[in-house]
Amino acid sequence: MDPLGQLIAWAAEYGLLGVFLVAFSERIVPIFPSYAILVAIGIASQSGAWAAPAGLMAAVAGSYVGGSIYYLMAVSVPVERATRFLIRFALLFGTSSARVESLIVYFRTNQSALSFTSQLIPTIRLVAPAIAGLLKVRPGPFALASGIGVTIWNGLFFIIGYICASYSFSGNITTLALEVMIILMVSEGIAFFVWRRWRRAKLAENR
Repeated sequence: MDPLGQLIAWAAEYGLLGVFLVAFSERIVPIFPSYAILVAIGIASQSGAWAAPAGLMAAVAGSYVGGSIYYLMAVSVPVERATRFLIRFALLFGTSSARVESLIVYFRTNQSALSFTSQLIPTIRLVAPAIAGLLKVRPGPFALASGIGVTIWNGLFFIIGYICASYSFSGNITTLALEVMIILMVSEGIAFFVWRRWRRAKLAENR
């Protein structure tokens, strides 16, 4: 059984519009992980379903528009209500209101950098546009930074799929997506471990 393969076969019937809709729906209702969908789109592009540059652009556009909808919805919420919501949400995870307020100040100060990096972190990238909207990140910095982040994320997994297909990949797309997920989780674990060691070393130097 190959549900991802069936989804991409459906998208291929509608050309680039199908790619756009699949990438868009992943941001709205993430039934499949984004990396799995993007790998599958890359495989289909190499197989001739659509031109590779156009397929990548359609995928980036779908992801970007889908995320921007959450930003536009959240940015319309009044500041006081948005702050209360963020504090109540954080309290569910044991974060104090003072800590939340300091994080809000930090996010607004570094809004471009965080809007960019948040699009490169699994799961967080899905809620990041809404959080940016609630924190009243300016539209210009958000649009540019998140757009670059989406392009890098989509391009990475698109290329992985394209390369796999170039080496005569003829297996199950869903299975390949699971293998990519394992590699991604291991890589993230290593990166987090290195960052944590570096952070502790920096704190020790500053004491």
